[in-house]
Amino acid sequence: MWQVRVAPCGDFDNHPFQSNHFGVEPLAAAMGAEITGVRLTELSDEGIESLKHALWKHKMVYLVDQNLTHAEHAAFSRRLGPFAIDAYTQGTPEERDVHPIIKEADEVTPSLFGGGWHTDSPFLEEPPSITTLRQIEGPPYGGDTTWTNTALAFKHLSPTFQAMLRPLKVWMSARNNFATQEFLRGAAISFGDVTKQEQGLKGSVHPFVRKHPVTGEEALYICDTYAAGIDGMTTHEAKPLIDFLVQHTTQHAFTCRLRWKPGMFCMWDNAATMHLGPNDYDGFRREMYRTTIAGGVPR
Repeated sequence: MWQVRVAPCGDFDNHPFQSNHFGVEPLAAAMGAEITGVRLTELSDEGIESLKHALWKHKMVYLVDQNLTHAEHAAFSRRLGPFAIDAYTQGTPEERDVHPIIKEADEVTPSLFGGGWHTDSPFLEEPPSITTLRQIEGPPYGGDTTWTNTALAFKHLSPTFQAMLRPLKVWMSARNNFATQEFLRGAAISFGDVTKQEQGLKGSVHPFVRKHPVTGEEALYICDTYAAGIDGMTTHEAKPLIDFLVQHTTQHAFTCRLRWKPGMFCMWDNAATMHLGPNDYDGFRREMYRTTIAGGVPR
């Protein structure tokens, strides 16, 4: 007998991280939190470590009214770790590791950068650990970013399903994204760098269930944009499993949504989240800048 699927419940713990350096106000039950009472440029070394632990707990944290310059954005990012390779974009002339993400008011496109559920650059052998993003200008409505907690999603799978997934490895590649972009735009696209493009298409094989390098927490390493197959499986075997896990992981109960304001700054943990930014603000200008922090080989 078929039964109606019910929303996940229980085992939700987004209680605020306790810190002596700042306040924490959770955004949603599943994940996300606002960091209050501090300016990023004024955090001590101990404060930075506390902020990292808040990030590991809440998966995404944000601050309002930061209004960072490119130089301040780069300097703060360096305190989190070395910069990662950015597979797609080029940095600003002032700071080569601060990358613009800008859509002009008169720009109309069928596909937006970051518009599908994804984790950042999982096709790399060493994907970035943390991504930071800040807004300079945004639309009066639209242009939100949504994240989903892939660790929480894994916890809500049955023990039998969890055990089945742990030995599997997922093939992450940009090939499907390339094909989609070329179909929508009617023209070939590229990374702008032959070596990066070759790596993007070749991709990398990573654990389907990865352990967080700091906390050891297990999370699904799943991606609607870049998960192209499962090692040792045929396409017909792998696709239904990937499709189910994307659908499972992106249930509303596991997500949080951020409505941007100019001057806002956020950062998220790529080891335990997916995110997307809908293409829903034609006619308005949106100017963002991001950095990515290096990560190791997923385990």
